[in-house]
Amino acid sequence: MTYAPGELERKGVRGALWQGLAFASGRVIVLVTTVVLARLLSPEEYGLVALALVLMAYAETIADAGVGQALVYLPKTKVIARSALLLSVALGAMLALAAMLAADVVEDLIGLDGVAPLVRVLGVSVLATACGAVPEAIMRRDLKFRQLTAAPVLRAATMGTVTLYLAFTGHGAWSLAVGTAAGSVAYAATCWFLVRHEAPWQLWRVSRSALGENIRFGAPVAGSTMLARAIFDVDYLVIGIVLGAHALGLYTLAFRLPEALILNVFFVLSTVLFPLYTQVRGDRQRLRDGYLKSVTVQALYGITAGVGLSVVAPVLVPVLFGQQWEESVTPLVFLALYAAARSLGAGANDVYKALGRPGLSIWISVVRLVVLLPALVFATRWGIVGVACAQMVVAVVFAFGMQAVAAKVMGTRMRRMLRAAAPGLACGAAVALVGLFNLSRHALGPVLTLAVMVVAGVALVYAVLRFGYRGLHDEILGLFTHRHDSPGPARDHVS
Repeated sequence: MTYAPGELERKGVRGALWQGLAFASGRVIVLVTTVVLARLLSPEEYGLVALALVLMAYAETIADAGVGQALVYLPKTKVIARSALLLSVALGAMLALAAMLAADVVEDLIGLDGVAPLVRVLGVSVLATACGAVPEAIMRRDLKFRQLTAAPVLRAATMGTVTLYLAFTGHGAWSLAVGTAAGSVAYAATCWFLVRHEAPWQLWRVSRSALGENIRFGAPVAGSTMLARAIFDVDYLVIGIVLGAHALGLYTLAFRLPEALILNVFFVLSTVLFPLYTQVRGDRQRLRDGYLKSVTVQALYGITAGVGLSVVAPVLVPVLFGQQWEESVTPLVFLALYAAARSLGAGANDVYKALGRPGLSIWISVVRLVVLLPALVFATRWGIVGVACAQMVVAVVFAFGMQAVAAKVMGTRMRRMLRAAAPGLACGAAVALVGLFNLSRHALGPVLTLAVMVVAGVALVYAVLRFGYRGLHDEILGLFTHRHDSPGPARDHVS
């Protein structure tokens, strides 16, 4: 497909903005739900649901066999789409059935009473996720990000409404499990409604070659995603098994803010960047330039937000969640810095996939998991604070490792990666100074101290960009004032 001059870039910016709007809307709903649940559920109840959600997240990760990513990469044909749908629905149904039948066994293995019925309810979420993977991928493949915006907003609204209604009517841990399943069903239904004219319903019209293409690309992607999910959630499993539901509830709440405000932003950007990288994979120079710009943006946001969240944690947690969650403060400090470190490696996996080398992600993830798991188990002797600190240290090491591999496969130098991340590192260092305001919280009160810290942090970041990185400052300002420079014609055509 050929795009007019500048059209692909404009589609990327618009796609990021639309997906950002959907993300922001959904996160507001999720954040409100989290705050309310923190005041209605005990840490033990919160921990039980968190563990069940982790187990279902593993199943959801492989529920579509990676065919959603395959649809974005492979040629745009009806038979490939039909084959992808057949694979995802069949695997999703098998995993949902397995969740129903094996729930009691899972509860016995983990050793926490009450997990089994939650796993059964969340099995519905697995099937819904598998059913919605193909229509979502079709819209991402065709860069229809504006249309796709409705699906995550409706999912969050449905999840929040059902969860809060059940929580207020005294259903405890069931409220979040049922709400999550309801949100997944709403998401799948919305995606199918949006692609109703392009829906590949004729599942009997598939071919062996199309099934093979989906599996050959999708299986490594699914394996890589599964490993990434294991890395992302293995701390929950370690804490739940070694330290128990109460500790898991405290840790889960601490993780909610960096997950919602930072890590999920990179997931949203990934849904936009992977299709764009795929469009320009034949032009290495253009791919390198686009990737370096994404490193700058993601590091700037991730490091600034992560360091900022860590310094306001002592006043934010009591104000937002209440005094019963005071033990979540120190883990939140380290988990926010962990999210900041993850931002330095964000986007590397999208480049590997766009270049047709998803196997690289698998090898990196295997090594990371081999390092991370024993580190987390060892760290449990210092409780959830030790686990959070171990997460942060490992994230720093592998962020640089992932970017080194990305630099090699794209044919660029590591120092260009470091130079791209420099604005984020400088702004993060500036925001760290805001932590000194914590000394005044007993005199000013937590709410006023929090407000002062936020204002001071924003002012410092603006000053660093305005006087230290004027070009980046003007470029960011141009996004909000609709002043976009037209790209040169020599690099505007993508076939």
